[in-house]
Amino acid sequence: MVIPDAILVTDTSVLVNFLRIDRMELLGALPCRFIVTDHAAGELTDFYPEQVERYQAAVAAGHVEDCTVTDEAALSIFGRLTGTTRLGVGESATIAHAMVTGAGVAIDDRRAISEAQRIAEGLVIVRTADLMVRMIELAMLTLAEADAIKDDWAANHRFRIPVASFAEMM
Repeated sequence: MVIPDAILVTDTSVLVNFLRIDRMELLGALPCRFIVTDHAAGELTDFYPEQVERYQAAVAAGHVEDCTVTDEAALSIFGRLTGTTRLGVGESATIAHAMVTGAGVAIDDRRAISEAQRIAEGLVIVRTADLMVRMIELAMLTLAEADAIKDDWAANHRFRIPVASFAEMM
């Protein structure tokens, strides 16, 4: 997976993985910007209130950036996506904003990924696992450190990456 050194519109599903382990600085150290729509940020307040303070600290530190979706084309796509009831507002806004701005998306939700691939041919889609592999490649994390994070997610945070080690993805 090639991760663009540009902009990734980031869904709640990816954010929560790094917020739960208090490692948002890892996103901030990657050579791309992580943009979070107000809809995705709102999902933190609604579904993960314990992570809001960490999220606000990550924004203040410049690890991620907030944005508001105001473009008419993005709002139209957002309306179509939320109208299907298959996706939440965070996923819908993330995909719509990425499509209109030409950014990639960082998202783990399988249904949202499937929908994004269906409506936006060529859209770059990056998962948490892809970000972790890139961090290993850039020597931000050792393989052992990345695998320990993966194991922590699986044991304590209900997020599983279906490999025994990130070495399988490299």
